[in-house]
Amino acid sequence: MRNKKSEKDLEQANPEQQTERQAASQRFTRVRNNVHMDELRSRQDKKRHRRSVFYFFLFLGATVIFLAVCFFLFFRVSEIQLVGNEIYTEEQILEQLPFSVGENLFSFRVEEAENNLRKALPFIGDVKIKRSLPSVITVEISERHMELSLAVGDDAYLLSGDLQVLERIGGGDITDGVVLLKTGAVERCIVGEKVTFSDARTASDLEELYRCLSANGMMEHIRSIDMTSRFDITMDYEGRFSVYLADIDNMDIKIRFLAGIIEQLSSVDRGYIDLADCHEAAVRLENVPVS
Repeated sequence: MRNKKSEKDLEQANPEQQTERQAASQRFTRVRNNVHMDELRSRQDKKRHRRSVFYFFLFLGATVIFLAVCFFLFFRVSEIQLVGNEIYTEEQILEQLPFSVGENLFSFRVEEAENNLRKALPFIGDVKIKRSLPSVITVEISERHMELSLAVGDDAYLLSGDLQVLERIGGGDITDGVVLLKTGAVERCIVGEKVTFSDARTASDLEELYRCLSANGMMEHIRSIDMTSRFDITMDYEGRFSVYLADIDNMDIKIRFLAGIIEQLSSVDRGYIDLADCHEAAVRLENVPVS
């Protein structure tokens, strides 16, 4: 009893201490309430986050299922349009395509299909395959043409202007309307590939010569090109003139020079034209009547 009384007396004697205790108790209560509220908020945030993740994956799954259904049930090829083919028939081209009418529009890779078509059909120079939703595929084709013929051993090959090997023919079956080509040693000549030479510079020189002749409208007048030596290039112009070009340097100037010389000559003139010097040509006429 004495202890309880003394405590009571102590509290009455020290009102300031009692006030401090009450304030501390209130602060503790507020802190505890704040901690409790923070825990509640944290739990609610976690629930909202879990719900958001759940709905996101639910939406994603539904989208994937929808697209899969569209992929397999819709976008079926109903028409294949071929544009630009003259050498190859529609049947020949369709046989080489990795898709057909009724198949899915996205069941193949465009780049792979284009490359396979070029390899299978050598006369195709460029090809573009385009999808048009919902169900049409367009195949645009640019075909190569026979420009050159090259004898290799007992065989002969038809080449395009960019030296793509288009066809193998018999050694004595050189096709009319193409330029007879003579070169140094051939390293590789396979249908569907570009011809390669032991001297790699031969190919680039030939391509440059072809470009210059075509750009100046002269290719159709050339019967043969002799590039057995890259430094002694000669051409047969219409069977009337032997044209000496020397090397490939300044070839565009030389071909334009040749065109200007031909314009000044008559249709019955024949002879030899030396264009080794692109600034000064030498012309020797034989004046032999054309039989």
